Amino acid sequence: MKNPNTKPNQSIAAFDMDGTIIVPRSGKKFPTGRSDWKWWNEKVPGKLKELHAGGFSIVIITNQAGIEKKKVDKADIQDKICDISEKLGIPVHALISGSEGYYHKPHPSMWTHFLEHINGGIAPNEESFFCGDAAGRAKDWKKGAKKDFSCSDRKFAANIGLKFYTPEELFLEEDPVDFDWCGVDPKSLLKNVTPLQESYHEEKQEMILMVGPPASGKSTFVEKYLVPHGYSRVNRDTLKTVAKCKSVAREAIEEEKSVVIDNTNPSKTARKEFIQLAKEMNIPVRCFYMNTPRKVAEHMNFVRVRETLGETRRIPAVGYNTFFKNFEKPTTKEGFDEVVQIDFSPDFRDDPQFQKVFLYWT
Repeated sequence: MKNPNTKPNQSIAAFDMDGTIIVPRSGKKFPTGRSDWKWWNEKVPGKLKELHAGGFSIVIITNQAGIEKKKVDKADIQDKICDISEKLGIPVHALISGSEGYYHKPHPSMWTHFLEHINGGIAPNEESFFCGDAAGRAKDWKKGAKKDFSCSDRKFAANIGLKFYTPEELFLEEDPVDFDWCGVDPKSLLKNVTPLQESYHEEKQEMILMVGPPASGKSTFVEKYLVPHGYSRVNRDTLKTVAKCKSVAREAIEEEKSVVIDNTNPSKTARKEFIQLAKEMNIPVRCFYMNTPRKVAEHMNFVRVRETLGETRRIPAVGYNTFFKNFEKPTTKEGFDEVVQIDFSPDFRDDPQFQKVFLYWT
C-alpha cells in the first residue's frame, strides 16, 4: 500500500503492526475484524506523529499469513491500515505478507520491495529503525510479562540492517532486556565445517537409501554426487506412494541401473521394504544418513523457500515432529552393507546468491 502523499525518504521509521502499534479492542488474541483495534499504548499516536513531524516516513510491515489460510480478509487488513493513517492524520505506507512464503518476515523481501518500488531506490540513513514485539524475550522479562511468541521482528531488523526497538523501548523508553534469538545463528554454521568427499558413488550396481529430516540436504546431495553417475532417483514427493517408489526402483534395477531412494526414511519399518528389495535383486545396499540437526534443517527449510522465490513451499512443523518422533538411527544390523554419515557442510562455490540467502536469520 503506497501512500501518494509521501516522497522517497532516507529517514524511515518502520513498524510491525499487531502487538506493536495496535492490539485487539475486544481483548481477544486475534482481532475479529477491521474495527477491532485500539492503540497498543496511549503514547503510540503521539510518538508516530512526532516521528513524522521530524521528517521520518512511517512504514508498517506486517505478516498476515491468515489471508492465505482464509482466516483473515485482506480488505479488512488494508482498510484497518487506512483507518490507522486517518486516525493519526499522517500518511502511512504499508507492506503486507499474506502467506508464510517468500515475503514473510524475517526475510527482507518486503523491505527490498519497499526500497525499490516505493522509496525510489533510496537507502535508509543511520537514524532509520524497525520496531516490533516479536523480540525473543523470555517469560517474566518484566513482572507478569508473557514470553514473546518469536524473535522474528528482531531477526528482520538484523536482516535489513536497521536498528531495532521493542514497543516498550520506543514508546515507553524502557531499557533493553535480555533475549534469545530463538534459532540457529547461520554464521555459526560456517565454523569448523568438514568438507564432503569428492565422490560417494560406486562403479558397481547398488541401492542407496537416504535418511534425514525434511530440508536436511538429501536431494541436493543426490543431485550433486549420485545422479551425474547414472543413479536413478526415486522420490516419494514425486511418486506419491511407497508402492510406486518400490515399483520404479525395481524397474531401474532390472535395467541394471543403480538406484537411490531419496525419501526421509526415518524408521526401520520405512527402510525395511527397500532393503528387502535390494536383497531380492541381489545388489548391495548402503545407507546415507544426513546428520543435520533439527534447528539447522528448519533453517534450511526457510532458506530454500526464499532461494526459490517461494516456488518451494515451507514444510510445516508437523513434518519435523513426525520425522523425529519416528526416527531410529540406521545401523548395519538392519541389513545395510554400510551406513555413511553425512554431516552438514554448506558449499557456496557455485552459488554466491545462495550464500547470501543462507546467512539471513530465519
